[in-house]
Amino acid sequence: MRRLEEAPSKAVRLALFFQRLGEAGSSSTGAEAFRLLCSTLGQVEDELSGLPNEPERWLTLDRMFPPQTDRMSHVEGCDVLRFDNLRHMTYNAANGAIEIRSKHRRNGALEVHFSKAGADSRTLIEFCPRLASGNLQRSGMARNRNESHTDVTRRSTEPRSENPIPAGRD
Repeated sequence: MRRLEEAPSKAVRLALFFQRLGEAGSSSTGAEAFRLLCSTLGQVEDELSGLPNEPERWLTLDRMFPPQTDRMSHVEGCDVLRFDNLRHMTYNAANGAIEIRSKHRRNGALEVHFSKAGADSRTLIEFCPRLASGNLQRSGMARNRNESHTDVTRRSTEPRSENPIPAGRD
């Protein structure tokens, strides 16, 4: 592993993660998309961060970790999983679509940082239209709306599994 002083910044590693995830083939199931997301992020971080893959130390390591199933909820009315992370949400649809969003702290605007259609060519919004919001901003666009976003998810009550792939998603 490379020394931490020589490691690219988290922003550079994130950009490379988005690039590699975008270049990868589309997934046809939610489980396949979840595996792609986790393996791609793990590969980028293993190659570039110089930090150990120890998710239990997420507060003290400047390493990015994939979504964790104990932070998973189901989007009501859609076959979509939502994973809440510290500063963003990752959505994983049953058709293999992936979307990564964050919520602006000041005005609540949602910003899409990454979106990938599933193998059926449908994006998250096309797969689950209820996740579309007038308050949704694409990354890099001006944030000029201050509308509220209705949270249509419910927290999973299932215990955290050792297997990070949600059951029944293939």
